[in-house]
Amino acid sequence: MTSSVRVWPAVPRLIDGLWLLILMGFVVAGLPLATFHGDEAMQIYTSHDYAIAFIERSPERLTTAPPYPIDSDPHLRILNGTINRHTIGLSWHLAGLTTGDLPPRPGWDWGLSYPDNVATAHRPSDLLLNVSRVSSTVLLALSVGVLFALGWQFGARVGTPRRRVIAYLASGLYALNPVILLNGRRAMQEGSLLFFGLLTILIAAIISRRRAAGQSDSVGWWALLALSGGLTLASKHSGIVFVIAALVWVGAAELTRLRWRALVAGAARLAVSAVLIAGLFLLLSPALWNDPLARVGDLLAVRAELLDIQVAVEPAAPLTLTDRITAIFTQPFVTAPAHFEVAHWGEVPAVQAEIARYMAAPLSGLQFGPLIGGALTALSVGGLIILLRRIVGPADPVARALAAGLIAWVGLTALSMLVNPLPWQRYYLPLIPAMTLLASVGVGVVLHRFCLQTAAVGQSI
Repeated sequence: MTSSVRVWPAVPRLIDGLWLLILMGFVVAGLPLATFHGDEAMQIYTSHDYAIAFIERSPERLTTAPPYPIDSDPHLRILNGTINRHTIGLSWHLAGLTTGDLPPRPGWDWGLSYPDNVATAHRPSDLLLNVSRVSSTVLLALSVGVLFALGWQFGARVGTPRRRVIAYLASGLYALNPVILLNGRRAMQEGSLLFFGLLTILIAAIISRRRAAGQSDSVGWWALLALSGGLTLASKHSGIVFVIAALVWVGAAELTRLRWRALVAGAARLAVSAVLIAGLFLLLSPALWNDPLARVGDLLAVRAELLDIQVAVEPAAPLTLTDRITAIFTQPFVTAPAHFEVAHWGEVPAVQAEIARYMAAPLSGLQFGPLIGGALTALSVGGLIILLRRIVGPADPVARALAAGLIAWVGLTALSMLVNPLPWQRYYLPLIPAMTLLASVGVGVVLHRFCLQTAAVGQSI
């Protein structure tokens, strides 16, 4: 009898683990099928910095200073995060490849046609490309587990008594989202951005939940928040949206309690965490070591210059305010995956063949379309309404803290989308997990109420 009591509680946990392994395996299995993007070649080219830092042990050579000619090494270093290029370098190093196998500068030459890039070896070999995708894809797969844990935080707190419902819904919808899969499987910055960004959000949710429940929020949790936040910024500079959202999550949760002494203490911890995040980001960014304040100014100036160029060459840019608002509601679930941003790529037979092969494969994910995607969008709005009611209604402190945090995350991410003038889909990736969690809350509550009504009808019969 005692042994059965010990065994049965472990069964749901084993099912949880199996569920996550299946989803993660699904993510990784589609790695070689993902269509090629020119920025993959650029990221792979910049991975020679791994050799400079870790093989030649000369990280000081990675510092930068003006000027920054377009597509020069200093230009690419100050514009891009470091995590992806170094993990790509580690991948090809472990695979027995060398810097001699990398494409020539700048990786992909956007001034050349697609065939000319291929002819001049700017497109990486299939072996190098697939090896370089491993780190981003693995981190994307791990981010599925992070979103599962985030959904777990909301279980039994937002209208459904079963903790696992929202966790399963959120992780499943996220792992099957075709936009997430396509971009995260590529040798680009998105895989590390999503993993470390979501990890930062998760730690913020745990801290706010523990404080709302009157439990200890040890220094270890705040240290993890700083660590994950710094890694998020070092993954991709736009990860600042995740970092700010995480800090605001904790702050918003504190405001729901209106305990001023705790609020002051929490604000002090947040300030220290923000400083540590910035410090770790600088430590992981050799391009900024030479006079950090000046280099950060250079980064912002070079980023603004690049954005002006992108807007000038993109026919649909700048987006109108109406278009930006529409994209917030359509990009997460309704819009089909965008395989490229440059229009003439659609005329290249090799690109068309890659897209056809990928989209025909079940591993490309669940193509939601207008019907399912529209329903998920409506459910995410419903989830938002449910959370708003938890804040103003007679909910327990933990429910209010979690609701305030998720609303802050969604709101800040949506605001960042409003200042984006480009229609490029991958810029909306940070919004997808937040909207997925909202939709899961909506689905979970609808399912719970449906079960209650079904049970009531059964009893009346």
